[in-house]
Order: sequence, then C-alpha cells, then structure tokens
Amino acid sequence: MVLALLIIINTTFKWIVIAQHNLTPYGTATQSSWLDGGIGHAQFAIQPPISNAFSMTICTHTNLSDKPAWWMFQFSFGSAFITEVQIYYRHGAAYRMDGFKLYVTNTSTVPPDGYLCYEDPDPGFPNITQTIPSFQFGKYVIYYDTKGDGTYGPLVELCYVAIYGL
Repeated sequence: MVLALLIIINTTFKWIVIAQHNLTPYGTATQSSWLDGGIGHAQFAIQPPISNAFSMTICTHTNLSDKPAWWMFQFSFGSAFITEVQIYYRHGAAYRMDGFKLYVTNTSTVPPDGYLCYEDPDPGFPNITQTIPSFQFGKYVIYYDTKGDGTYGPLVELCYVAIYGL
C-alpha cells in the first residue's frame, strides 16, 4: 500500500514538472508609471531577449518617484496555478531592487493584498536573476517595491519575467 502511494506521488510530481509552461504569452503587463518620454513599457519584460542587459527598448523602467513602484501581469484566461516566477533585473542595479516583494493575487489592488511569494531580506542586495517558487492560484503576479535606493526611490527595471505554471 505504501509503495503504491509512493509511486502515485512520484508520477504525479513528474507530470506537474513536465506540464509547466511559461504563461506570459497569455496575458498583459502594466506598471505604475513610465520613464519620461514614454519609454520602458511594461510589456517589454515579457518579450525576449532573456537577459539582464539593460536598454530602454527591451526593459521596463518606471519614473523616478518617492512613491511605491509596481509591475503587474494579468492572465487573459482568469486564474492560473503558478509554480515559479523567474526575474531578470537590470544588470548592475541590484541596489535599485532592494526590498522588493513578489505577490500572487486575485485582485489588481495596489498595494497587493494577496499571497506574498517573496520578500527581499535585509541586509544586502538581491540577486538580479532569481527563480522564486510560488505554488499559488492567482489572476495577477505583482512585483512591488516601496524601498528602492536612497537616490532614485522605488523603481522597476525588469528586463525579463517568465511566469511558470499550469
């Protein structure tokens, strides 16, 4: 009986791992603001290239402000079971993402009120490339920053985001 249960669990886990897909082609991205001149659009983060190399035409960039900055992805088909989120932040700018949080939610409320998947711990700066496990159902994935750095305030400069799930 125990052996049969272990085989079922093992097989189910393999199916889940195999069935994961990048879900970003099935939704839209928005953000709290754009850099002056309308560059650094939210959609850039869900389009190739998969890289940390920064350019205003391939990475997001919110406006300089002391207000919280956010980037939000909404699924076009409703809810999804999200297994992990991969983030590629601007190369050389880990200090600007200091203190960020990642949420999976069922509402577009900002500040987010859903499941907190990750909160950047202090001290030190986060890695600019991260794979963050989630294992949550939700309609939205929200990158949220209230801290940023002391010079520019909270910013979002995402060069690529992949949201994996079922």
